[in-house]
Amino acid sequence: MKLTESACQFQILQHTKTSKPGHSWTSITISEFEQDHRICPLTALKEYLARTQGLRNGEKYLFISYVKPHQAVSRDTISRWAKSVLECSGIDSHKFSPCSTRAAASSRAKQKDIPLDVILTHVGWHSAETFRKFYDKPVIPANNIMTFAILS
Repeated sequence: MKLTESACQFQILQHTKTSKPGHSWTSITISEFEQDHRICPLTALKEYLARTQGLRNGEKYLFISYVKPHQAVSRDTISRWAKSVLECSGIDSHKFSPCSTRAAASSRAKQKDIPLDVILTHVGWHSAETFRKFYDKPVIPANNIMTFAILS
């Protein structure tokens, strides 16, 4: 992890679920969202790191347990946390899972006229066919004013 004032870059050193031999990602960058620091992912990351600094005891993984001995958490724990956030946000977790966020974000980017090659590069896909077949989903309009205000 390389953290600066305006971005954080993570080097991907292990094989991931979606990487192919010879085609794995080299890094993920989280940039500052200057328009609104209240919803800035970099601001949230810095706050998380500050709050967990005293618990880490040399732990190199980003996400650690909030109960002793504060070791790295499993992907199942991260999935459970994401599902909890979806539910607290009023999203039906039986209809949408943490994995739905990938399709929703890329579909919303397409809806906002982001060029497909830019979307593919940012999410690490090499094939427009993969996007079309699995991720290009209709964006469901918000059914209440609060949700619309938050997600817009």
